[in-house]
Amino acid sequence: MKAAKKLVPLLLALAGMHSAIADDIDSGQVELDMTGTIVAESCDIDTASQNQTIHIGDFSAGIFKNVGDTSEWKQFDIKLNNCTSAISQSTVAFSGTSDGSDPSLLALSDTSGGGGMASGVAIELLDSSMNTIAINSTDNAYPITQGNNDLTFRLRYKATAVPVTPGNASSVLYFDVSYQ
Repeated sequence: MKAAKKLVPLLLALAGMHSAIADDIDSGQVELDMTGTIVAESCDIDTASQNQTIHIGDFSAGIFKNVGDTSEWKQFDIKLNNCTSAISQSTVAFSGTSDGSDPSLLALSDTSGGGGMASGVAIELLDSSMNTIAINSTDNAYPITQGNNDLTFRLRYKATAVPVTPGNASSVLYFDVSYQ
């Protein structure tokens, strides 16, 4: 029995050492920072609106006689579906490479890689009331109603220098939609 009595304090001492060792390990704790966002309700962007190819048109360089002259416009829509009543407006931010002569306009870019780019023109973005929307601006708010909504925009070529030289007149425009 004496051996058992001597063994119990030894086991208790070892158990305490294990606890002390564990405390030392715990004091070097690793911190995990979690991030995320709880988003408000939103609308669904119609899949046909997400990747559009818009043919503005084929125009003679001769219609651009002065800086500021424009071509006819081409309409496109961003369709927002299943909007809830909690959303009263959306902001659409259009981004792309701005033109060197007029930063509110979208610069032409060689999207096909084939070269032969037109010069002296850029692309103007307009809202449904024919007001210019500056590229890379975020102050474009539009009212939203419950259900489905169509946001209508227009594109056209605008002379930034004369004479305009003919060629490929393509570009890439991105948009982000946020809701209030």
